[in-house]
Amino acid sequence: MAWSMVTRMVASAAIILLFGCSDDAEGAGGTGGVGPDDTLFSIAGIVIQPAGRSLFVQTISELSGSYGLEDAIEAPGNSRHWAYDGAVYIGLAEAPILVRYVPDEAGDLVVDARLSLQRYGVSSIPAGIAFISSDKAYLILHEAAIMLVFDPSTMQILGEIDISSLAKPDLSLETWMVTHHEGRLYVPVRHIDAVAFLIDPQVSVAIFDTETDSLIAVAEDDRCVAASQPAVGPDGAIYVMGDGRNYLTQLIAMQRDLEPPSTCVLRIPEGETSFDPDFYVDVATIAGGRDAVTAMWQVAGDRSSAFAKMYYPEELPPDADLTGTNLWSYPVFKLWRLELGDTLTAAETSGQPFSLVDFGGVPVDDSLFFGISPDSATTTVYRVDPTTNSATAAFEMTGLLRGIYRLR
Repeated sequence: MAWSMVTRMVASAAIILLFGCSDDAEGAGGTGGVGPDDTLFSIAGIVIQPAGRSLFVQTISELSGSYGLEDAIEAPGNSRHWAYDGAVYIGLAEAPILVRYVPDEAGDLVVDARLSLQRYGVSSIPAGIAFISSDKAYLILHEAAIMLVFDPSTMQILGEIDISSLAKPDLSLETWMVTHHEGRLYVPVRHIDAVAFLIDPQVSVAIFDTETDSLIAVAEDDRCVAASQPAVGPDGAIYVMGDGRNYLTQLIAMQRDLEPPSTCVLRIPEGETSFDPDFYVDVATIAGGRDAVTAMWQVAGDRSSAFAKMYYPEELPPDADLTGTNLWSYPVFKLWRLELGDTLTAAETSGQPFSLVDFGGVPVDDSLFFGISPDSATTTVYRVDPTTNSATAAFEMTGLLRGIYRLR
């Protein structure tokens, strides 16, 4: 997606009033009736309009059919959506407020609590959140160089972890999607110059101990550029790969007649805090010469594989404009499965048409879901079976798929 720097200021007083001050709890996000087995999911989509983007969140009783926006909650901007332990959390993009909703008996989402982070001087709720247990979660405020420890059941802050040591002079600190494994939180760290569209040419992963709430190490390596959400392999190792920002670095290098960096996979052996110097995989060598342009996404409980979208440059129109982030607006990508381990292999997922990059893969139960949209207005959501590496259309929705979570 487009280059992501959190630079928007706190939204208007109307947004604060809507999400931050009132204690009235009114239902929204209806299901049209919960299914007979009481199944309930939360789905979110981003709708792009001339005036800007909005996040729409609603509950549904099955991952099939077609869904509009009539019963959805709207949050302005590129807001975030999560769910944990049966509750839905919306992190606002235009105000530093995290809002928790709980479904009532009918499946409608009701505002339950809010956590304002305005005192930290941040402008929005970022992407780096990790729910560790029913009473402990982390939220990384890279703007403030702080990682908050909070209780998601009470929406109370429990503590702060100083991450200012991760910053670099003259570059902005950016953290992204995190992975929790065996008492450790693995946080990808980027250092960027958003104006020049440049990323510091190395991989950094900050490693936190979730028992002591402390930063214990930063794994760094200069064989790759950046890293996105880590994946856990069958050997317990932590695998990292670049994503769309990494490929932007390649595009910009080519436009400037520089040697583009490779997209590669590195790993941190289980229990260790530095990258394995003997493990390096250039993605193009296992994907038929293609480069990965997204993070790796995993299905819960499946450590054998991960999924990422690959770039098919031959599908570009002859007059394609590849300046800036324009590449993401062309349907020239397909999902591939990567088998993790000492020897990585990759294979294209069957049953899918070409797609935009969109917002990524969404793991639900034992499947991965991802959206394919011809125009960013409507999306066909595909279900991927990791065992067969095949995709089938599951349901239709308005907007671009942002997230799916099982609530019950």
